[in-house]
Amino acid sequence: MQELDQYHPNDRVTWSLTTLFGFGGFAIIMLFAWDVPSLLKSTGTSLLASTWVHAALLWRLLCLLVGIAAITYMFRMSTGHMMVRSHRKKEDILIHPLGIRKFVTFSSWTLLLNVSYFFLATLSSIAIILGFDISGTLRQALAGTFVTALGASFLTSTVVRYVILPGDYTDDEHHKRQFWFHNQVMHNLCTIFLVAEILFMNPKLELSFMMFGILIGLTYALFAFPFAVFGGGYYCYSFIDPRLQNAPFFISGLALAISISYLGVWFVSKIISLNFLVGALFLIFWCSQIVQFQPKKRPHDGGRAEI
Repeated sequence: MQELDQYHPNDRVTWSLTTLFGFGGFAIIMLFAWDVPSLLKSTGTSLLASTWVHAALLWRLLCLLVGIAAITYMFRMSTGHMMVRSHRKKEDILIHPLGIRKFVTFSSWTLLLNVSYFFLATLSSIAIILGFDISGTLRQALAGTFVTALGASFLTSTVVRYVILPGDYTDDEHHKRQFWFHNQVMHNLCTIFLVAEILFMNPKLELSFMMFGILIGLTYALFAFPFAVFGGGYYCYSFIDPRLQNAPFFISGLALAISISYLGVWFVSKIISLNFLVGALFLIFWCSQIVQFQPKKRPHDGGRAEI
């Protein structure tokens, strides 16, 4: 792993930014080449419940309120605990972010995407009940936030379950915090809520929507650079530092990882369209394997989870 954390003698910022904008430009071109705006309208329509709209409204309102509660909880917390990469020192340091500074992690972006989707979904359900027509723009926004949140949520849950939580055993305080309310929402409930939406609504997902995963990953990388230089002075994840020797590879990898997460969900949605029971069971099983609501027992301490 140390080889992956080496800084280039002349830094790699130019190559990193070239990769970011080049990859981003390609994704935007493909959005229009595949006529994604029109596909979004169709997907947005499939997310609008017509037969059980009142039940859909209650469910979506519940998901929205849980997300808002998590955001409020994060703002009101008087403590913070985060290992980050210092821009100046080029090494990992412990910081204690408060307020808005808690929303610089990709996990927090996942939460914001989830809340954005359920806000639009709640508005759409209310509009249907009141007899209003849903505009094409709202349908596109509904579908766009949904598919972007899907890729981000599945990747976040997977990375937290299999990378962050096992590593946190070396820091009991950090490990304990991963199971606080707001982290439970970001890492677990966001994914579960979106899985439920798929099972309830059976939305029409398209392969081309994978481009949204690429774009949100590149957008986060683009945000991280100036934030570290002119804002907080740190990167939430060491690999996002554009000066690293392999930074262009890491940036591309982040974008592709989100996109691949969406592709997995898209594939399962095709199984659901062929056989709902088989597809639903597969999706539920997959979800169960990437969420974790409590610490696992450590094999080396007699089965006790010391947090």
